[in-house]
Order: sequence, then C-alpha cells, then structure tokens
Amino acid sequence: MLQGKPNFTTPPLIEKYPPRCPPFVEVKSVDDLLPYLDEVAKRPYSQGLHAAWDLQPGERVLLRADNWHDPMVIEACKRILEKYNTKYEVVMADKGPIPTWKGHNEVEYYLARTKELAEWMDEWEQIEKEGKYDKLLWGYGGPVLCDANIKIQRMPFITPELTATPAHTIAYEIIDAIDKWTWDRIRNARRIRITDPEGTDLSYTNHDAYYDSKREFFNPDLVDRFWSQNKNFGKTYLPGHVLGRPWMYLPKEDASGVIAGTSNHIGPVPWVQLKVEDGRITDIHEGGEFGDKLRKLQDETGHLQYPGFPDKGLLRWWEASIGTNPHIHRPRRGFLQGWLNCLYERMRSGVIHMGFGTIISSSTEREAAKMGLPVGHWHLHLYFATMTCEMVGGGTETIIQDGRLMALDDPDIRNIAAKYGDPDLLLTESWIPAVPGINVAGDYWKHYANDPEDWVLAELKICENYHHLFMSMVGADPKYCNNPLWKLPHSHDACSCGHHHG
Repeated sequence: MLQGKPNFTTPPLIEKYPPRCPPFVEVKSVDDLLPYLDEVAKRPYSQGLHAAWDLQPGERVLLRADNWHDPMVIEACKRILEKYNTKYEVVMADKGPIPTWKGHNEVEYYLARTKELAEWMDEWEQIEKEGKYDKLLWGYGGPVLCDANIKIQRMPFITPELTATPAHTIAYEIIDAIDKWTWDRIRNARRIRITDPEGTDLSYTNHDAYYDSKREFFNPDLVDRFWSQNKNFGKTYLPGHVLGRPWMYLPKEDASGVIAGTSNHIGPVPWVQLKVEDGRITDIHEGGEFGDKLRKLQDETGHLQYPGFPDKGLLRWWEASIGTNPHIHRPRRGFLQGWLNCLYERMRSGVIHMGFGTIISSSTEREAAKMGLPVGHWHLHLYFATMTCEMVGGGTETIIQDGRLMALDDPDIRNIAAKYGDPDLLLTESWIPAVPGINVAGDYWKHYANDPEDWVLAELKICENYHHLFMSMVGADPKYCNNPLWKLPHSHDACSCGHHHG
C-alpha cells in the first residue's frame, strides 16, 4: 500500500481557505484594455515575471508575439507603444494551429520547449549584437539575457481575459514589497519544510554554502557555474517568482520526502507522487499518463551524468518557486488551448510550483544540450501549501499557511497598500481553486484526484458563465463578487452577479 496518500473524513480547508473566482470581465473593445496596459507601461523595469515595461519616449522596442495571441490584445499593445512615443516593431510568429492540451503533454512539451528557449537566447544575443532595439517584449516565463545593452520584459497578454485584471493595475510598490518580504525570509532560513494536503511533505537545508557571507546574494562561485551568461539574474530572487530553493546545486544535497499534486504547467493530471531522497527523485507513483511518461524518462536518463548535478540522472528536484501577485487567476475562456494553460496561475501569491529536471536556461542546462543530453524540466503545483522555516538566528517563521502568502497580512505591507485603496481588497486573492475534499464538500478521490481535468473544466465553465452561482455554491464571501478592482475602468457593469448569494 502506497504511503502518504491524502485521506480525509472532512475537507480540511473548507472553513480556512474557501474557493473563489473573480467575475468574468467581458471585454468589448480594444479601448477596454488600454488602462491595464497603460499601468504596465508605467511600471519600473525589472527582469522578473511581473509585466513591467517602463516605456520611454524614443525607445526602440520589439514586441514579439504569435498567432496564439488574441488580435485584440496585440492591437491594444500597439496603441500603448504609440502612446508612449516608442519606435516599435511587432513580429508575429506562426506557431501553427492552436493545440488543445492534456496535462501529460508537459513531458514532450518541455523537452521541446527547452530547445526553443535556448534558440530564443541565441536570437536575443544576435539582436543585442545588431543594436537595433533597446527593449524586447517577448515571452512570459523563464530566465532572460543579461540586460546591460538590451532589456527584455514579458508579454503575458494572451487574451483580453488575462489582460483586464487587477494583477496588472496593482501598484508596483505593493508587489515589490511582497517579493522582498518573501525573499528576506527565504534567504535567512536555515531549514525549510513544505507540506500540502494533496500529499507533499518535503524538508531541506538552505545551506550557508548557497549564499555569500551576508546571505544577501547567492554564492558568486555557484553563480559563475550555473548562471555565467547572466550573473545579475542568477545571484538573487526573480520578482513575481521568488526562489524557495536556490537554482543551483552543491556536491551534497539533502532534500528528502515526497512531492505530490494534480497539476503541472500544462494542465491537470491524475494524482502523482514523487519520492525524493537527497534531492533525487527515486520513485514515481501513479499519475496516469503523466506518471508513465515520467517513469519512462527516468529509466532512459537515470545512467546519465549531467553538468553540475551531484550524481547521475535527469530527474532531480531543484525548484520551489513562490508566486507573489494576489490577483493572478487561472484562465477560464479557452482553458487548455494554446498559451491558456496552468503556466500563468503559478504567479498567484502563495502558489508554489515544484520543478525537477535540468535548471531552466542555466549555463549547465545549455552545456548538457550541447553534449546531446535530453534536457527539460517538469512541474507540480501546490495550491494549499504550508511553508515553515527554521531561521538562521533561531526561531521559526511561516511564509505560507494553507496556500496564503503571509506577506499579505504583514502590517507594513498593509500600510503600503492603504496608500492605494482598501488593503483587504488589494491583498486578498482573487482566485482560489475549488478542490473537492480539500476546500469544498466532496470526496477527494471520487470527485477530483483521479480525473482532475474533468472537474476543473466544469468549475471554470460555471465560474465564467454563472459567477454568482459558483460563489454561492462554494460558500465564498459575497463581498468579492462585487470587488471594484474587477470593474472595467469607467464601467458600471462590474459583473452580472449583483448581490445574488445564498
């Protein structure tokens, strides 16, 4: 009998962390999108995952998108680039027909995607040499080049739904403070434990050797080894995606326990459990086709020595990254088509995504690719994690509790938020998934974990088309139904839900 499978008599978080989803904002024109992109245009530049374009007059900008992006969004981006008097060009790639994903497609996708990212970085280096542009708006995840000569920022605006959201209008000062709060605690933690009701229980040492003498930045020798192509990126946290575990290896790693879940970056998957010993994934239990594909990959690569890895095998755990924006939500319309998968949701505050395989776009991954080794990494998402830390100076701190990032309750951050509006609304998650047996009524296995895609598609359809009914059914607080953050600017039609609640 497999140890550690979730088994509940009553849903453990039904009172503590009930679900909610934001009202569906029906965007009718390009004009509706402009206020959101205008805020993004003003945000100070960073290399992080927050959309922060920092557009300047006369700046030479290349916007790179593809046919999986909604044309209305591309038109809105052009208008903003014109408004800020940039000299811009838009390049649209043809990625072929928009696919409909299954979660198990992540295995093939990231074997290919890693190659594509390496090609992008080669392309960026060539663009930098040519000197035609000052800034690239391109992609919405992963590492970027050194920004000495050319700045690279994100283009996460796939559809109107993912554009017209307070995730992009929340003041940068607030999300920057949340990032720093989280990073300050991680870098001063000596030992970290992550648990989750879906079955994760993993502990690891946050070794002194990862850091410089002040624990301010990562150890420069490790940065040289793993991030030689972009040391500024590699030496610290990534805004919007704070590293709960450094993206590098020591000769001896001690992470042990299990990682379990029902979703990766591409989509929901049947419950899967990974056993971890000294950072290596030694056993993969269940998981349907996703589990089968991972086991095959493990068999095919278990004898290979990868650059920078402490021992042989591709499937080694290296990532526990933490989202920090409370208003990110899972896409509803078109979910599992093209870019509308589970990648975006990982940026929501308190969501941890666990990653294993080669460290994305690191120097060592590029070395492995040049050696002809299979490269890529894969994920499991934790929506209800608790992350506790034994601190360097003694005592313990809880960084995440049952899925809620504790920065959102910090008095200093609430004071910052109060400068911009109601802290309760600004610092409350717009989206919390409904998982039967965890935070809504139902049987975890019968109604969810054996086929989570079936549940998730039904949940998202109800949330899109019958928002007020969804909120009532899951016991969500009705005040979030009329959250003014979700009104289109200058609109009185926030959502069709009125005050319908039971």
